[in-house]
Amino acid sequence: MIFSKEELSEIFKTKVEKDVDDICIDSREAKQGDLFVALKGENVDGHDFAKSAFENGAVLSLVQRENCGCGKNLIKVDSTYRGLLDLAKYNVAHASAKYIGVTGSIGKTTTKNLIYHLLSKFFPNEIYVTKKNFNSKIGLPICAACMPRNIKIGILEMGMGVAGDIKNLIKIVQPNISVITHICETHLEFFDCVWDIAKAKSEIMETRISQEAVIIPSDSAYTDFLKNKAKNLGVKNIFTFGLLKSDAQIISQNQFLDRTEIIANILGKEIHYCVNCHNDSVISNSLAAILAAHASSEIDLQDLANEVENFSSASRRGEIFEKSGVTIIDDSYNACYTSVRSAIKSLSKYSGRKILAIGDMKELGKGSRFFHENLAPTIDKFGVDLVFACGELSRYLFENLREEKRGGWYENSQKLSEEIVSKIQKDDKILVKGSNSMQMNKIVEAINHAL
Repeated sequence: MIFSKEELSEIFKTKVEKDVDDICIDSREAKQGDLFVALKGENVDGHDFAKSAFENGAVLSLVQRENCGCGKNLIKVDSTYRGLLDLAKYNVAHASAKYIGVTGSIGKTTTKNLIYHLLSKFFPNEIYVTKKNFNSKIGLPICAACMPRNIKIGILEMGMGVAGDIKNLIKIVQPNISVITHICETHLEFFDCVWDIAKAKSEIMETRISQEAVIIPSDSAYTDFLKNKAKNLGVKNIFTFGLLKSDAQIISQNQFLDRTEIIANILGKEIHYCVNCHNDSVISNSLAAILAAHASSEIDLQDLANEVENFSSASRRGEIFEKSGVTIIDDSYNACYTSVRSAIKSLSKYSGRKILAIGDMKELGKGSRFFHENLAPTIDKFGVDLVFACGELSRYLFENLREEKRGGWYENSQKLSEEIVSKIQKDDKILVKGSNSMQMNKIVEAINHAL
């Protein structure tokens, strides 16, 4: 149970007859004991699905109108979204956890999950982490409302679409410790420049409480800005991480087929550990995760680092698997210029023929053509042998490639997947990358099925 009927009656100032075990906003995912929140969006009105949610097991529904064909057990409010926020704020106010907030342009979800992995090994059943990539103005309050109140540390991913989004999220949960991963060109469709993205990400520090620590990248054009802002806000500890001189710095890397052995200097101590990938972004963010876990718990740095080796990235975020002598790197969940370049660099560390299957990088705004065309030099520099591309934007990249590297261009990922399987050879290393809307996972599925 997450809310008793007495608590719900107090929150909404009305008589409520049911306790609830969980919260859902998708009637298809409703289960026994749920509170269904009927959110009204631009294209879909949750009220139209309240009856279905009850049929699937929901015991209560938060609604703005009562004529939704589902009878009793309704909590009527002026705004279901504000009602969701009320649930989240009540739950947070009645918990005594320390909170770690994670934001950044790339690497948020993996870094958040790694922090959780590290801490949960030492505090079983006392650590909470946001579900999937629930980091938006809807996703984060759902997680905050469902969070158990007896946890020791809560780890919350905070995303944004426009300036001010993160400022609104920290009104729901105020991080004691903030982590900012790499800042780059993602969401340029909604911002004039990356500098504006950096300012929007820095909102995570603008809490009403004095934060215990802020963890920021040292190898960023915005490092000094972030450090100065943290100082001006009175943050107690400002830690940097990365490949450049920093509080947590990679000293050396030794690559093997399925892992990278790291020697790092973290807060003045030489730390040895392994990461199960070759991606520089993930390796760098592992330092941020170790710092955040240490700052929130004071667990020994080497003990935390030892647990990194047992961590695997979430589905479609750099998963590596081998079948019939072919290695597939499934990084199909999302893509931007910086993350694609990092993934290509990681691909170069393998032997054998290197193949890139790439789809459009979305949300890059007016610079979209430039970013796609300018992946070609990176492909040359890091020795990619063959490129298969799909989508209108990826055509700019494909036409900028040298002839011998052109595997094929296709309208969509379905057509690409039908062609690429016939051209795969034993010992190939295949990187699949593209924005989520391009459905690049179809290519991974097709290759897996064909081998």
